[in-house]
Amino acid sequence: MQHKAGLWNKIKPKKVLIRHYFGGLAFILLLGQLFTGLYMIFYYEPSLKETYKTVQYFNNEVFLGALTRNIHRYGAFFMGVAIFIHLFMGYFRKDYQGGRKKYWITGVLLSVLYVSYNISGTILPWEWKGYWLMEMFNNWLKNIPFVGDYLYNLMMITYTPTRNFVIHDIILPVITFVLLEIHCLARFRARGMADYFIRQTFASIPLIIAVIAMSVIYPVPSADPEIIPLPMEGMYIPAPEWFFVTFELPYWYYPPKNWPMFLFWIPFFFLAFTFLIPYLFKRKKKGLQLDEKAKRLSRRINIAYMGVGATVCVLMVVGLLWGSVKAPWMGCNSCHNIAQGERMGIPPVSYKDTKRNPVLLDNRWMMRHWYEPQVIW
Repeated sequence: MQHKAGLWNKIKPKKVLIRHYFGGLAFILLLGQLFTGLYMIFYYEPSLKETYKTVQYFNNEVFLGALTRNIHRYGAFFMGVAIFIHLFMGYFRKDYQGGRKKYWITGVLLSVLYVSYNISGTILPWEWKGYWLMEMFNNWLKNIPFVGDYLYNLMMITYTPTRNFVIHDIILPVITFVLLEIHCLARFRARGMADYFIRQTFASIPLIIAVIAMSVIYPVPSADPEIIPLPMEGMYIPAPEWFFVTFELPYWYYPPKNWPMFLFWIPFFFLAFTFLIPYLFKRKKKGLQLDEKAKRLSRRINIAYMGVGATVCVLMVVGLLWGSVKAPWMGCNSCHNIAQGERMGIPPVSYKDTKRNPVLLDNRWMMRHWYEPQVIW
């Protein structure tokens, strides 16, 4: 009995649902992404003609290939959810105070890196969804003041699967490791890396089971190399690109003159504010006496602080859910948006209505429509 009690004390999770539990979940899922990604690297061929075929070969022929690829996909999605919760819990607890500024700033940078992983990772298979997302990302670059057009032309001219592969599998992981070292790894080693890893893995079992279950029940659409899966296949199944697709929704709802405001300036100032939070809301000095007027002002500031955080959190959740509904169709925004005008941009009445227009689910028709939109429609 003593041996069993000692083993339980070794592996039982501490502070579950408190403080950094979801950060630990994100870390465990990141390790899963590393291992599954390494397995896929051995079969991936970054070339325009062979990339998709090698992905399909890995998915359909390699031992545990399909399961590995699906775990990589759902692991990325749930890691985004864990990062989101971890970031907002840190905001509401003001975890950046008391000499912890560097942990907050590196955490925000890691969140930005996560979106970069999503974009480059979705492009990697180089099928329809990957092609569309690359075009969406390049279109977004145009909204950056002064250098937007230059960046757009640069990315369009110089893109190759090899360069995207290097970004996703070498450059981003190196940057991630450096930021993780500052954010948490140094502290893990000081407290006992093995002990933390064992406890957090044990605490993460429910989410790990969920990732594996989703991978088995709702696999990534994949068939013969000659049949390219479209975004409509697997509609509404959780996917990591939702986090970027949601960000692109203004393309559908606002005219071009408003795009820079919604797609660059608002996110830019929001991100800048997020970085500056540790300097704007400093911890009060101990023993500092405030008069009644100062106390009322402090309470109002705290209420406003919590209210702003809650509002942003709700808006982001609603936006993600709305983006998940629109995700399968967002590749169509290259033509079907307000900027294209009446001839191309305004879609037909049955646009996105698969019941009234079942041809939308016909891969052959969709491929022909993509290449000859004014002929096949």
